[in-house]
Amino acid sequence: MKFIFWDWNGTLMNDAPILWRSFNDLATSRGGRATTFESYRQIYRHPVKEMYEQVGVDFTRHHFEEMATEWHGLYHKLLDGVELHSDAVHALDTFKKLGSRQVVVSALPHDFLERIVDRYSVRDFFEHISGIPDELAHSKVETAIAMAERLSARGNDITVIGDSSHDAEVAKELSANCLLVSRGAESKERLEVHGFPVLDDFSGLFKLPA
Repeated sequence: MKFIFWDWNGTLMNDAPILWRSFNDLATSRGGRATTFESYRQIYRHPVKEMYEQVGVDFTRHHFEEMATEWHGLYHKLLDGVELHSDAVHALDTFKKLGSRQVVVSALPHDFLERIVDRYSVRDFFEHISGIPDELAHSKVETAIAMAERLSARGNDITVIGDSSHDAEVAKELSANCLLVSRGAESKERLEVHGFPVLDDFSGLFKLPA
């Protein structure tokens, strides 16, 4: 694993429950249906606008850009008490000792991503941190491609580690390896359809064949 492209939300940070709560609050305030946490994990996707459409939000009546800004406000309010997954720092430290070059590639706005990585005191593990330029969470494929070019990283030299189908999509666009973790935004059943290894937690990262 020469280069590791980490996802942030749900993968390193244990915030899937507050992603769901923020989504539910916004959707129901605009006439959409409430979801259970498990049903949220069945519809999670990028671009996130499609999730709101799936639960009945009518974008002929509501502006997605306004909802995206409001979502970030709700999410910020819920952050207190949210931690990294309990095995996240151990995984980051182990890969660092193994000589892997680690970066974060996220669909969070870049400035906010910078602040939140600093908040959890893990910046030193990462060579670079890269989010997207706005709050709309469309896709991070272009961000990942730009990161690969910046590092002169190609194909099998890259391993994407994430918790969603979008991370699998990123890996396929990069012709990279991918490891998916099923305790975040998407259910294990949805992740398994992509043909990449799906792990329950990070302990499985170090049991894989070299």
